[in-house]
Amino acid sequence: MFQKIPVSAYIITLNEANNIGACLDRLVEFDEVILVDSGSTDGTVELASHYENVKASFHQWSGFSEQKAHALSLCRNDWVLNIDADEILTDKYLEEVIRVVGENKVDALESNRTLYRWGKMPKHFGGDDRLIRLFRKSAGHYEPRRVHEGISIEGKVEKTDATINHLENLTYSQRIDKSNKYSQAKAEDKFEKGNGVSVLTLVFVFPLTFIQYYFFKGYFLGGVDGLLTSFNAAFYNFMKYAKLWELKKGGARKR
Repeated sequence: MFQKIPVSAYIITLNEANNIGACLDRLVEFDEVILVDSGSTDGTVELASHYENVKASFHQWSGFSEQKAHALSLCRNDWVLNIDADEILTDKYLEEVIRVVGENKVDALESNRTLYRWGKMPKHFGGDDRLIRLFRKSAGHYEPRRVHEGISIEGKVEKTDATINHLENLTYSQRIDKSNKYSQAKAEDKFEKGNGVSVLTLVFVFPLTFIQYYFFKGYFLGGVDGLLTSFNAAFYNFMKYAKLWELKKGGARKR
């Protein structure tokens, strides 16, 4: 029997039955996989239970940062890997994990994440993100955010060109629903920080965001997909500030 990679991978899930198998297939060499589910009804947890190294548990949804922080707290290894259910480690990234953990000279690894939609990489937009997913548990922590969570690292970070593939197999309706949910969480984060919003922002944020993505970022080269993605980005930004305005208005009424 091969020696397990001394890394704890952790995943938060909610109805990811269509993705979780492909994700976990690439994690079978890891010592453990911590899966924290927030109430899936599509068999996600049942599918995950077929993998010997997976430890699944339920945790009531508490926002992205807190949910991931909880999953992180359950990891037993010094080295940990955060991965989403719709992501897959490439061979090169897996090699980098083994190398970095074996050398044990840094505290985190910054890498690429490459977008694929229905098996195809968008040619003219959606370039690679730069993210830290592998790090020492003792060196990382999550800032309190409901959405767009990111790990904060105290220590030395190494960079690599290795990538994690992000398989965004969502319909446009699902992408809009996701943006709507994320905009609510972002608005609540801004509201708690005391951020305000002006009428000018509400008037111009949608068209300016669309122009930024469609023309300046070159999404027009992506045809209809680029057009729809630009509209979705504009929708997200507008709803984020519209919901913030609504929260501020409600708070003013309570006072």
